[in-house]
Amino acid sequence: MALIIWDGRYSVGIESLDWDHIVIASLINHLDEVKQHHGDEQTVAAIVRALIRMAYEHFAREELLFVRYDYPELHDHRREHRLLEEQLEELYAAYQRTPDPEISREIMELLNYWLVGHILKVDKRYAAFLAARVR
Repeated sequence: MALIIWDGRYSVGIESLDWDHIVIASLINHLDEVKQHHGDEQTVAAIVRALIRMAYEHFAREELLFVRYDYPELHDHRREHRLLEEQLEELYAAYQRTPDPEISREIMELLNYWLVGHILKVDKRYAAFLAARVR
């Protein structure tokens, strides 16, 4: 069963950002499936790289909208992004040194926790603000 089942409660009302979230959720689910079926670490590594790249691209898209529309919580939100990036960089560097299945699981769990918690608690705060401006 999928770790993340997308539904309307995750929507932030901005199509491009919702699509990013959906892609990240799909990659997390794919990584979980590969790990559950004892996939090789080469496949796991490719998914982990795609997940991290997608997260960074998503942060950039969000932050661009925040700057464009003068979102009042830009700095706090950006700080949360940088914190996650630091955590991901640390874990991914360790994973590159030693492609340990436990480290790739930690990366997946971090992104899963972040995606669900961040959308429902942090991203929802900008949903109405941006939805009223982006169209």
